[in-house]
Amino acid sequence: MVLAKLSCNCFCTSFNLSVLLITPQFSHTLALITVREKVMSDEILTIQELASYLKLNEKTAYRLASEGKLPGFKVGGSWRFKKEDIEQWILLKKQENKNVN
Repeated sequence: MVLAKLSCNCFCTSFNLSVLLITPQFSHTLALITVREKVMSDEILTIQELASYLKLNEKTAYRLASEGKLPGFKVGGSWRFKKEDIEQWILLKKQENKNVN
């Protein structure tokens, strides 16, 4: 028995794909495929996690968030960022850069 898990995260949707391969004694393989779609990603990043994700210095990430250049919100004085919002922001920035060139 083999269980393989695949994931895809894009700005429009996310899904997890699980494939269970069952090999009975008689060499017949049965594949059971399950797709679970997630409409929204609820993953929340801290400023440190965001800086690591974007490969930025923490001070740079904090400055960009404070200037409103990154999509984020404060909880008790600490910055938080929805990963889905950051992924959409990246796509928007990539598109803006294409339009400039």
